[in-house]
Amino acid sequence: MDEKIVAKEIWSIKANPSSSEWLEFFSEKVEAQDSKFLRSFLDNNHPADIAEVLEKISTDSAIYVFKLCDSEMQSAVLVEFDEEYQAELISRLRLDEISPIVEKLETDEVTNLISEISKEKAEEILNSIDKEDSSQIRKQLNFREYTAGRLMTTDFASAYETDTVRKAIIKLRRVAKETEDIYLLYVTDEQNHLKGYVKLKDLFLAPLNSKIGRLVKEEAFHIHYDTDQEEVAKTFRKYDLVSCAVVDDLDRIIGRITVDDILDIVQEEASEDILRLGGVSEEERLNTSIWDSLRRRLTWLVINLGTGVLAASVVSYFESTIQSFVLLATLMPIVAGMGGNAGTQSITVVVRNIATGDLSAANWGSAFRKEGIIGLINGLSIGAITGITVFLYTGKLVLAIVIFLAMLSNLIMAAVVGAFIPLVLRAFGIDPAIASSIFVTTFTDIFGFFCFLGLATLFLGYL
Repeated sequence: MDEKIVAKEIWSIKANPSSSEWLEFFSEKVEAQDSKFLRSFLDNNHPADIAEVLEKISTDSAIYVFKLCDSEMQSAVLVEFDEEYQAELISRLRLDEISPIVEKLETDEVTNLISEISKEKAEEILNSIDKEDSSQIRKQLNFREYTAGRLMTTDFASAYETDTVRKAIIKLRRVAKETEDIYLLYVTDEQNHLKGYVKLKDLFLAPLNSKIGRLVKEEAFHIHYDTDQEEVAKTFRKYDLVSCAVVDDLDRIIGRITVDDILDIVQEEASEDILRLGGVSEEERLNTSIWDSLRRRLTWLVINLGTGVLAASVVSYFESTIQSFVLLATLMPIVAGMGGNAGTQSITVVVRNIATGDLSAANWGSAFRKEGIIGLINGLSIGAITGITVFLYTGKLVLAIVIFLAMLSNLIMAAVVGAFIPLVLRAFGIDPAIASSIFVTTFTDIFGFFCFLGLATLFLGYL
């Protein structure tokens, strides 16, 4: 690869850090300890792009480049790594190297980092930083995981409703020195109860001697600290929020959540649902150890094996019918397979709407009816195509009718069950994303085999 071309491109985020050739060139520069080259790379790229590159090279090389950054840049790059890589990196650094990095992070970022590393290492870090910050992080770690309390940052701008605009601006400036992305000034009484908020534009345009209470927007949205992060994301999406206050049991403001945190949550929740639909743990990554991946997957494979045995037992019940007409053995997986596919479609739609909050007790009936109608139409269409194909291939009209009726029945049942089971699982407190497909597939396999082979047994004399 032409070194001059690469050297010209490497400073720009337009360079392609995903190509193996580019990464090989970069690794060679790291191995040669070309500090001038690496410094230019660090100075001319966004922390997110730097993190993307470091995650794709060896850990030793990544640590070498990471240590070339100052503590402020290290903090910015560190938060861009995924959680497992953060923990790996922190475990390889000395305490005196970690403390300056942690002190420049917001409390939510530190809390997230601390929760991913060993208790011993976490305790060392907390004891090495400012006592006030350490105390606040310890409090935040007491909140349940995946809730607003863990997600929030305790750095926010606030003023009393009795303050003047001048005093509020002074408070805002003081907080702004240590805090990124201030969107709103929260307004409280002297007991810290949230009263509303003031937009920064309104604050700076108001007369300096006027009271903040006169500028307050009372319709301030706030979230309880124990609210699940998925519900927090729904609130942001529904009301188009960029920042939202987090309150305690007495409606006193204790933190805030900003939209950049929500974008991470949306991606995390979407990835979690996709993995769970496949029967894979949401904690699994490409760099997860083989043993951990096996442990997480094997449970569901064993369950699937058990459900497969149930379906096989139905087939064995009709062994004599299959022996009398062997062609049935060729056709019956088609009926069961189509039922499973149709059920998966219904599951995906229903689970997605449960996750977004669009499906509730108020409209589940209409959703149920819709899936039933879709199942009926799909059953008629696919059943007719299958029946005609079987008739043209075998010349047996009765067999074509049998597979048509079996396909029709199984696709209707698959749609209905695919819509019903996620709702039942949610009612029992079971995550429908991870368990629905197993139950629906089992049901459609058993019902499909029973329906097809049962009808074939009834019409065996005409086949």
